[in-house]
Amino acid sequence: MKYNERNVLLKAVIFDMDGVIVDSEPLHVKAERETLAPYGIKLEESELQKYMGRTPKVLLEDVIKKHHFNTTIEEIYPVHMKNLLNLYKNEVELIPGVLELITELNSEGVGLAVASSSDKILILSVLEKFHLSDFFKVVVSGEEVKNVKPSPDIFLKTAEKLGYSPGECVVIEDSSAGVRSARSAGMVCVGFRSPHSKGQDIAEAELVINDFSEVNYQILKGLVDGCVF
Repeated sequence: MKYNERNVLLKAVIFDMDGVIVDSEPLHVKAERETLAPYGIKLEESELQKYMGRTPKVLLEDVIKKHHFNTTIEEIYPVHMKNLLNLYKNEVELIPGVLELITELNSEGVGLAVASSSDKILILSVLEKFHLSDFFKVVVSGEEVKNVKPSPDIFLKTAEKLGYSPGECVVIEDSSAGVRSARSAGMVCVGFRSPHSKGQDIAEAELVINDFSEVNYQILKGLVDGCVF
């Protein structure tokens, strides 16, 4: 990335969902264990961390292959999604401070989007539960792209749907895969150390924060002003 005198105004902020908008990683662990329990499998948290930021389908496909389950992803995934959706509806909570940032960015006229590896039904359930649907004009899920994070596809598709170039967008991510995806897409990235993102390497992000009180519109604008990829 090079810097020059030309200002590139901040046009959009793209939020990951799990671990950024909502504190959902423990629910993913819980759902994965519920789904796999009938098969006698209990994955350790350290193993589950490897899949953080990626679609649950990847984890389940790997587990089926590794343990030679007499099942298919087509059979087990709907069961998993039912478990996960139930947990989201009843237990998921917003990350502290994220609503204030979303509200501020919206008031400044910044375009907002969600780009998450989760299935769209989960994303929409979160937006509905917390009355966020009117803030996010664009929602892209992992189901809509050929290559999931850490490939850049999901962020490039999101920028295209927003109508902005990658250099006009900031991504907020909490996983290694998500940060790599954003940077590969040519976007400025803020790495958020969520309560359950331990072990995630987000050092490649331009800014790393531990709390949403550490970032606002002016800080995000400053990250992209004058940046050329």
